[in-house]
Amino acid sequence: MKKLSNISISTIEIFCQLYLKGSTKAVSSDLSLSQPKVSRGLNSLREVFDDPLFVRINNQLVATELAHSLHVLLAEILLCSRAIESDAIKSVSPVEPAIIIGTVPQLEIGLAQKIIKRAADNNQNPNIAVSTTAWSELSEQQLIDGEIDAAICFRPSTRKELLSKSIIQHRGGYLVAQSQHPVWDNPTIDNMTDFPIVKLVTMPFPANRSPLGIYAKAQGKPMQVYATAPDLGSAASSLLNSHAVMVVGVKCAVDFLASINGLHAQKIDYSQDKCLLKGFSDPTVYLWLRRDADGKIVSPLWLQQALETYIITSHK
Repeated sequence: MKKLSNISISTIEIFCQLYLKGSTKAVSSDLSLSQPKVSRGLNSLREVFDDPLFVRINNQLVATELAHSLHVLLAEILLCSRAIESDAIKSVSPVEPAIIIGTVPQLEIGLAQKIIKRAADNNQNPNIAVSTTAWSELSEQQLIDGEIDAAICFRPSTRKELLSKSIIQHRGGYLVAQSQHPVWDNPTIDNMTDFPIVKLVTMPFPANRSPLGIYAKAQGKPMQVYATAPDLGSAASSLLNSHAVMVVGVKCAVDFLASINGLHAQKIDYSQDKCLLKGFSDPTVYLWLRRDADGKIVSPLWLQQALETYIITSHK
């Protein structure tokens, strides 16, 4: 006789249900199984115990003497199995929905990891999932609809459903280009305008304009836009493969680009930077958070603090 350990729990359940109901049709309906599958389960048990287990009398399956004896044992095994399964389910931490942050590319580097660390520091679920998505003109509605949990961008929101919080202004841009780029011989803004520019898809200025491009136009030599990059990785690739230059104001984005072999970054001289930003307000980073019907912030306090801290430290 084969060992009981060779019998699956699902087959034991078929046996116990057949014992109680006496009909393969009723068992298949209750267990959401096909009748052939119920019959195969019964046949496998018959082979294991070398006994018919049930005989048909007046269209009813009647248990044999061995089946009566087995039912006590198999019913107990089934009960234990269900108890173990229930305990396992209870012991698993509830799955929390992923936290999704809409952000501009300049403030995406390391964002998810910082939030996960902050969650652990605040005794949140250690398996919390965090992801980022590109900020866009649709982000306001996505946040209101609950499709994202917060947004980091360069402009305020006027929607009453959102808190639009000014976090920090960044002053002073950095020039980024190939390490051997000729612009490094004399990195003034007049020399920068001799080369094409790489822009990020989201700029911290009205109408997504580049101050360097505006300055060049005012000098009578409009700059060519070599590429409008959707993220920092694409921007780096464009810089590495051309004589284009780029101006970035967020320090963590500058550090990321400067860490790539073949690229160099350098802070623009203060007087040059002031000239470049003439007519522009200092770029400001905003954090958008959703309000509930009572005007209260939906996001937990630890997440708000994590996002604010990330934005501030990203500028240092």
